[in-house]
Amino acid sequence: MKKVLFAIIAVCFGYPTTGQQSKPKQGISISTQYHQEYVLDGYVQVREWKLEGDKMGLKELGMTGYPVLHLQVCKTFKKGNYFSFIYEQHFMKGNSYFNDEIVYNGTIIDGTKGVDVSPTRFFRLKFNYYGNILKNKPWELQYMVGLVYDYTIFYLDGEVMPSSPRQEVFESFGKQALPYPEIGMSGSYLFHKNNTLKMDVSGTYIPEFKSFFNEGGSMYLHYSTFLADMSYTRKLNPWEFVLGAKLRKVHLFGESMEDTNDLKMTIAAPYMGIAFWF
Repeated sequence: MKKVLFAIIAVCFGYPTTGQQSKPKQGISISTQYHQEYVLDGYVQVREWKLEGDKMGLKELGMTGYPVLHLQVCKTFKKGNYFSFIYEQHFMKGNSYFNDEIVYNGTIIDGTKGVDVSPTRFFRLKFNYYGNILKNKPWELQYMVGLVYDYTIFYLDGEVMPSSPRQEVFESFGKQALPYPEIGMSGSYLFHKNNTLKMDVSGTYIPEFKSFFNEGGSMYLHYSTFLADMSYTRKLNPWEFVLGAKLRKVHLFGESMEDTNDLKMTIAAPYMGIAFWF
């Protein structure tokens, strides 16, 4: 089995043969990628009225690593600028035990019986436009403007204490999930006709502001995200194969008279994927 795997990698990412063509200057591509995210840092804390909620590190909750499914559709134009739509589904998981009870979203959970974050649902949508700054083969530099939307329902599934005033072991961060503007830069270097090294950096910072949401009063939101991504692409028309790694940070924060929802994550992830050009 290992020999077969190595053979596939050698064919996809080996030295290019003569006669191959680089990807078309314009067209549509559909790609899928598998990301394995590893949690470097982060925490979650949810207040409900007077119950402040415990600030719990993601690693403390047993969140070390989990898979991510990444789907992308690109429309490339003649001059090389393009639109990109991305959907990511994060299959978060983690189990942990505590020495005492914990408080989350106004619910008192028996930490000694264990908590499970696996029912958590997290997805990300991105719509980006990339425009040309510099095109001087083999170098290329582009700017990016777009929108990013992060949505999560974060679970601390466990046994609720009889004294708990609430029974909900999850909190929806939906009212923090607005399409926020994002900007970035993308640089690439083409070598041996069909092999490309690429570096992407993007992010946004939205200071705390009064939103149109209400939850026991006006809700104030703050959002920030950062992504650094480096990849290698091998082209075998109409296919593309990619290997890469990324560093990502995200901070979702919302506060009102009733709630304070705070989620912060820092992850690193290797990934691999395949794309088809029409």
